Amino acid sequence: MRLLEKNSYDPIYRLYLTSPFFFPLIASVLRNEQDGVVYVNNLTSPSQVYVEHAFGFAQIFGDIDSGFEQELEQYLLVDKPFHPDKIRLYAPYVSEFITQPKYESLRSWRQRFVLGSNPNLANLHQSDTKISFSAVDSSNVSVIESQFGVVSRFWRNPDDFIQYANAVVVHYEGHIASICYAAARGNNRVEIDVLTLPAYRNLGLAMQVVSCFIINCFELGLAPLWDCFTNNDGSMGLCKSVGFDAVNEPYQFFTINK
Repeated sequence: MRLLEKNSYDPIYRLYLTSPFFFPLIASVLRNEQDGVVYVNNLTSPSQVYVEHAFGFAQIFGDIDSGFEQELEQYLLVDKPFHPDKIRLYAPYVSEFITQPKYESLRSWRQRFVLGSNPNLANLHQSDTKISFSAVDSSNVSVIESQFGVVSRFWRNPDDFIQYANAVVVHYEGHIASICYAAARGNNRVEIDVLTLPAYRNLGLAMQVVSCFIINCFELGLAPLWDCFTNNDGSMGLCKSVGFDAVNEPYQFFTINK
């Protein structure tokens, strides 16, 4: 494994664009818009790549190099020198080393969704005095961080979150209740993340805030993507009710604790 310098990311990003499994969180590292590290099998002519986001999301792609994968096994499952508390490995391509029975407990399943041609967006309750919408800006970003803890989860700083996350906040009876934002973006695609505070769940606010976020995406020429665990009934149900369609069958996902 060879650590790639940031000034050499562009060719790897172009390689990643050819991957059938494209995740904006991985692209954001390769675009140097969010923090992370990139390892390759060869600095001169890399053909297999491991990208690790600072939050822990990671992916392996490219042509299989047995020596590189042996080093990856040592890195991920033995030495574990990675910075985040856990690695969250997107594994639509599954390295042979992690399919061993002893690692079965690390496996779960996620599914990828794209917005269908006829989305079922909620009627935004502009006339309902209990509900209002707002963006995130310098006047409220610190409050948003204290309520949801998402401003610094993926983005480097509040300014980047304000500029690139395109966040929408729903207020219920004047109180911050729910947020939908882009966890990352790449190649005009954005990764949806949505959270509703416990006191305001089961009020239909998540569908409201997601619908508003999607409308904003349309205006900005961005394609929203949805990705979640298959056993997350709430997320699976919400994305389908909005009109997201599964891209393919569920894929394997590995969570590796430090």
